[in-house]
Amino acid sequence: MTLKCRICKEQSLKKFLSLGKMPVANAFLKKEDLKKKEYTYNLEVGFCEKCKMVQLIDIVPYEKYIIPDENKKTHYAFFSSTSKFMERHFAELVGHVEKTFLDKDSKVLEIGSNDGIMLKTFKKNSVIGVEPSSNVAEVAIKQGIETIIDFFSKELAEKIFKKRGKFKAILSTNVTLNIIDIHSMMEGVKLLLEDKGVFITEDPYIVDILEKSSYDQIYDEHIWYFSVTSFSNLLKMHDLEIFDAERLWVHGGSMRIFVCKKGAYEKTRRLEGYLKLEEEKKIDSITSYLDFARSVEKSKKDLVALLKKLKSEGKRIVVYAASSKSTIILNYCNIGSELIDYISDSTPTKQGLFSPGKHIPIVSPEVFHKDRVNYAFLGAWNHAKEIMEKEKIFLERGGRFIVHVPEIKILGDNAF
Repeated sequence: MTLKCRICKEQSLKKFLSLGKMPVANAFLKKEDLKKKEYTYNLEVGFCEKCKMVQLIDIVPYEKYIIPDENKKTHYAFFSSTSKFMERHFAELVGHVEKTFLDKDSKVLEIGSNDGIMLKTFKKNSVIGVEPSSNVAEVAIKQGIETIIDFFSKELAEKIFKKRGKFKAILSTNVTLNIIDIHSMMEGVKLLLEDKGVFITEDPYIVDILEKSSYDQIYDEHIWYFSVTSFSNLLKMHDLEIFDAERLWVHGGSMRIFVCKKGAYEKTRRLEGYLKLEEEKKIDSITSYLDFARSVEKSKKDLVALLKKLKSEGKRIVVYAASSKSTIILNYCNIGSELIDYISDSTPTKQGLFSPGKHIPIVSPEVFHKDRVNYAFLGAWNHAKEIMEKEKIFLERGGRFIVHVPEIKILGDNAF
C-alpha cells in the first residue's frame, strides 16, 4: 500500500517501520495525572520512492508536545545550555560561520534558538532568534538576545523582512526535521537570505540511523529524516541548493548542510563524496529501510533479554536520562517498573515526574549517586563519553552502563 508523500505530493510513500502506539516523548506526568488517559499515536515511518524523503506517517500536532502552562505560555522540556558539550559544539559552528561567511555588519537569524546557547556566542554581529517555546525563549531574552516567540514560517519571514531586511546567515540545528510545514519554512528562508547568504542546518542523518539501528531517533517531534539526496530534492522545489555538507557525530550522527541560492557558491568535492556514499548505501531504495526494520526488531529482543537476565540475577537497573530516546525505547520494548527502578535526570523540571507511557519515576542524580545501582541504561547514548567522564565514581565502584547502539553492549570504566 502506498500513501501520499508530504514533500512531493505523489502517491509514492511506503511504510517500512512501525514502533506501535506511542505517547508523546516529552509529555512527562505528575502523580495526579497517572490515572488519566494519555494521548498516544501510531509511530510509523515511510519512505518516498520518488523524492526519497523518509518521514513520519502520522504527525503529532505541535500543541501535544509544546505544552502551555497555567499562564498559557508554551513550554518545552529541553534547555540546550544544560549540555557543556553542546556549548562547545555551537561555539565551533559560530567560529566557522564568522570566519567563512560573515562580515562585520552581517546579520544572523537562528530558527529554533532555544535558550540562546548559540546566538550568545556571536560577538560582532546582529543576531535574532525565533523560538516557539516561551519558557526557553525567555531565558535568551533575559540575556539580551532578541527572540521572537513564534513558529518560523513564510508568513513570519515576511514580517521579519519588513522590519529587519535580509540576513547573511540563517542557522538551524536539530530543528528543521521538526517543522511540519517544511515548504513554508524553505520559502521563508529563501525570502530572508541575502544573494550570497548561507542557510546552515544540521539534523540527524538517515545514514547514521540506518547504520546504528538507532530507532530511538524516531519520535513525535522528528517528522523528517534527511539524506543529502532527499534534502537536495526538497531544496530544488524552492530554487535553493546544497553547496557543501559535513558529517558530524553530534546527536548520535548528524549532517551539517550548507545551502545557498542557486549558483551562489561552488559545490564542494566533499558534497560529491556524500552523494556517492548514499548511492553505495542504497538510501534511494526501500530495501535498505526494510533491512533497518529487521535490525530494530532484533535490537528490541536483545535488549529485553539482557535486562531480564540481569534482573533474574538480582541486579538493580535504572535508566540514566529521561530523554525522548528513552521514552521510545521503554515503550517500544515494553520495559517498565518490573525491570527499571527509576530514571535519573539532571533537569530539575523533570524530577518528581513520571515517564510517558511506562510511568517510571524520575529522580535527581543525587539519588542515583547515593544508591547502590548495578546497571544504568543510557537513555542518552549519544552523550555516552560525556556522561561516563562525569560518572567515574559510579564506574569505579563497579557500576556499569548499558547501551543499545549500534548493538546491545555493557560499558565499563575503560570504554573510551
